[in-house]
Amino acid sequence: MKKIAYILLIVLSVVSLQNCEDTYLPPSLEYITFGKTVYSTGVDVGGSTTVEIPVYTGNIVSTDRTFNVDVDGSAAAAGSYTAPSSVTIPGGTNKGTISVNLTDTNLGIGVNKLSIKFIADGSTTVGAATSIEYIQNCEEVTLTLNIVFDGYGSETGWNIKDALGGVVVSKPIKTYADGQATASETITLCAGRDYTFTIIDDYGDGLSYPANGSYTLSLGNTVKATGGGDFGASETTAFDTN
Repeated sequence: MKKIAYILLIVLSVVSLQNCEDTYLPPSLEYITFGKTVYSTGVDVGGSTTVEIPVYTGNIVSTDRTFNVDVDGSAAAAGSYTAPSSVTIPGGTNKGTISVNLTDTNLGIGVNKLSIKFIADGSTTVGAATSIEYIQNCEEVTLTLNIVFDGYGSETGWNIKDALGGVVVSKPIKTYADGQATASETITLCAGRDYTFTIIDDYGDGLSYPANGSYTLSLGNTVKATGGGDFGASETTAFDTN
């Protein structure tokens, strides 16, 4: 009798465990992601624009949900963007929108980049980060830089900076070769802006040995910067693209 009762107890335990496994339902997975990984746009001179970034969750619930985001603006001009620190998904849907406002503040001529990611909270699986790449819209003009070397082209380099001091185009020393006679560069800049051109000599005697060299930066038929001979380690000329 005791043996039969013991067997019955084991059978009931197994059935009980099977019933638990059959009825157990794991919690639904919370997941959120951006619509795309990269957004690109331009900002008019003195203007602003807004980039709308859609975000999606993996499920729909009846109540609003808020997710925190982190915005890294280390590669963007200071003061050129305004972005929220969170996004809300309204109840009854799986879509929300992050609105990022961009302005022509300190943009210069380079590409600015914002990196945006969701902050994981332990209960939410987050998708890949997204980014916004933006530039200042402008009318482009083409300049020509002609250099006659002094015999040691490897010592020569140059750069052009915008009004904010950012380097927009450059050639470092050792770009050119010793014994190279001349070089001609085509340079694209924004029209109607202020820049500085700097030519550099690594040895510190300009374009002067064994023969005097020269350089000329021109916009069409207008000379914007020119010089040569012994200018020392560098020579800087301010110019505009009017």
